[in-house]
Amino acid sequence: MMDAPAPPPDNIAAGDPPHVLRALLTATLDSLRTRVELAGVEFEMYVLSMARMLVWALGALACALLGVAFALVALIVSLWDTHRMLALLGGSALFIALAATFGWLGARTLSDRPDVFAGSLEQLREDVRRTGGAP
Repeated sequence: MMDAPAPPPDNIAAGDPPHVLRALLTATLDSLRTRVELAGVEFEMYVLSMARMLVWALGALACALLGVAFALVALIVSLWDTHRMLALLGGSALFIALAATFGWLGARTLSDRPDVFAGSLEQLREDVRRTGGAP
């Protein structure tokens, strides 16, 4: 057999306004504290993710550009007596194309990222919906 829940204290059961307001304020502050903690955790995860992505992207970019630069130097040295201007212009065009490609990829990556506080905002919308407020 299940135990019946304990009845509320008499002053709350009678609708004593100071206790009801205090309980409502406590619940609101607890909910707000939880949401702020969630927002802080989301922000920390976002910053760490962005820092990690930036470090890896810069490392990859530096290595790729150094590799291309050394390949171009080798090509220019090998063509020094015959087509040195063609090699220099081709190398310049390649670096301009790489810069445009990396710029486009960076812009696309930044535009595709999720909002910083998407989870917190969704939780706040859910709280408003549960309390009967406008969505």
